[in-house]
Amino acid sequence: MAFKWPPFSRRNSAKEPNRVWRIGKIKINKTLRMPIIVFALILVYSAVSFVVNHYNPVRTTSAIQLTMDDSFSTTGYFIRDENIIDIAEGDTVEYNYSEGDKVAKGASLVTEYKDEDALTVSRELKNIRDNIEQLETLRTMSSTSTNSSQLNQKIIAQMNAISSEAEGASLGQLASLTSELRQLALKSGSLEDGSDDIDAEIASLESQAESLEERLEGKTSEITSPYAGYFCESVDGYEEVLTPDVVDDLTLSGLDKLVDKKKSAASDKGKIVSSYTWYFAARVSDTDAQHLTQGKTVELRFAQVSQDVQATVASIRDDADSEDTLVIFQSQDMNEDLISMRKQVATVVVASYSGLKVPKSAVRMQDDEMGVYVLSNDVARYKKIEPLFEGEEFYIVEQNVTGNDSLVAGDDIIVEAKDLDDKKVMK
Repeated sequence: MAFKWPPFSRRNSAKEPNRVWRIGKIKINKTLRMPIIVFALILVYSAVSFVVNHYNPVRTTSAIQLTMDDSFSTTGYFIRDENIIDIAEGDTVEYNYSEGDKVAKGASLVTEYKDEDALTVSRELKNIRDNIEQLETLRTMSSTSTNSSQLNQKIIAQMNAISSEAEGASLGQLASLTSELRQLALKSGSLEDGSDDIDAEIASLESQAESLEERLEGKTSEITSPYAGYFCESVDGYEEVLTPDVVDDLTLSGLDKLVDKKKSAASDKGKIVSSYTWYFAARVSDTDAQHLTQGKTVELRFAQVSQDVQATVASIRDDADSEDTLVIFQSQDMNEDLISMRKQVATVVVASYSGLKVPKSAVRMQDDEMGVYVLSNDVARYKKIEPLFEGEEFYIVEQNVTGNDSLVAGDDIIVEAKDLDDKKVMK
């Protein structure tokens, strides 16, 4: 039986177009779809424009006090008028002066003792002499001017002062305070004992002192200073190399050559710095040297010295073969820290500025003058400023104590806002 195909028929599967646009359960004719979209976009744009035009964030920062140094770092060498002297060393040697003490010509710098027994006797003699001195001072004081209660209060105050100085490591002042405390204790003891016969005690101590002096006779020798000046217990080998007479003709390369001529330093030698004046010869970059002028006063800051040292720029000598300049500073400040220093890193403080810190982003120009807006009770106020120092991101400006038109500490400086104007309400 032959297979037969069914008769061919065309079926129209196309449906009628759906003219309804559904949004949830809402039916909207599709012919209105485009107008609705356009209206929605216009509404969103209008809302965004309103927010942008009316939203005005105001960011402020407080005007704070700040001190900045215009400074740079350099390395240099101390040059002084120094005289090498012989000193003794060992267990039976006693120095009569400390590092940096001022000494007179002929002063006894060092006492040498024949043996340790002589050294012990000498120290005992010193204590007795100190006690005699204290008692003689006490004898001159009026015993009726101070009662026991007042003395006890003074003793407590003196002990507190000694404690403070000990914490601060001020040894020089500590010795003086200790001596005063001893005086008060002696006087307190005499009051408590009810005895004012100090003469007898002094006589007894003087007798002991005479006996000890006899035991020391012929057992000591003195080393005296041939110069007047400042005493230093050690040498470093530059005393006869870096001398003031080289300063006038010194160059950058010449300084390097002198440094290489350092001599060996003997342990049994000390020195006397004979002049107040000293020099600091430093290698300074050409850029930093541009901040200096001959005769300018600067501050030298050393890590080992508690206070800045005032110095004058004595000479500026450019070196054509180098990117550095030789600068020679001169000073007459002297203390126990400076006396033994030689090669040092120093911070040269050219100037110091104190004022109010103002961010550069807050600065506005009006009539070719610099100023800032400050926020006061939601109102912007314009205030002129006078820059003293310019940093990378801020100025230090002159500070005024009061004044409605002047920037003062604590003002809220506007650093971000739109359409700033004087006396404008910022909300």
